[in-house]
Amino acid sequence: MSEAVTAGSGGTPLTHNTEGTDRLVAGFVVWAVTFLLVGTMQGVIQVMPNIRRWIFSTGGAGHLIDPLAHAHVNLVGGVVMMAMATAYYLLPRVLGRPMFSVRLARLSLWGMALGVSGWYSCMVALGYLEGTMMLETGIGFHDAKAAHQPWHTLGFVVPATVMGIGHWLFIANVYLTVFRKNRR
Repeated sequence: MSEAVTAGSGGTPLTHNTEGTDRLVAGFVVWAVTFLLVGTMQGVIQVMPNIRRWIFSTGGAGHLIDPLAHAHVNLVGGVVMMAMATAYYLLPRVLGRPMFSVRLARLSLWGMALGVSGWYSCMVALGYLEGTMMLETGIGFHDAKAAHQPWHTLGFVVPATVMGIGHWLFIANVYLTVFRKNRR
């Protein structure tokens, strides 16, 4: 069992169980590092001259791949999820009490992991499919985008909603942890 020890009033040590959120911290860290790995691999691949030319020549479709997919997998998947891991690790230790809800923490982990994965996959897939259609048929981005409806819209809305729910559950859990009355 993980226990954090903090000094209570009069220097008396207080202990509380952090096992539930400590296990989730590892999950956030693994997902964050995985997303950073994917993002850095994409960064190396997309600067290769032929791929760079393809991305630039497809305009809006290429924009889905770089910067949208690339930035989100690195910043939201990597950096934000690592910040969430840090908050879930530090808050119980700083406040001297457990997180408000391990369940909210778990749901925020899966909302973020599935949302970022879905967003990234959809942006890369749609960018590739629409860009290829543009180059093969000579049509513009708006026509290629229209040809991929409703998938283009759903590829934005569904994963973004899941990702948003992951963010909001985290924010709620942090506020409920910080601002709740200390129950003893």
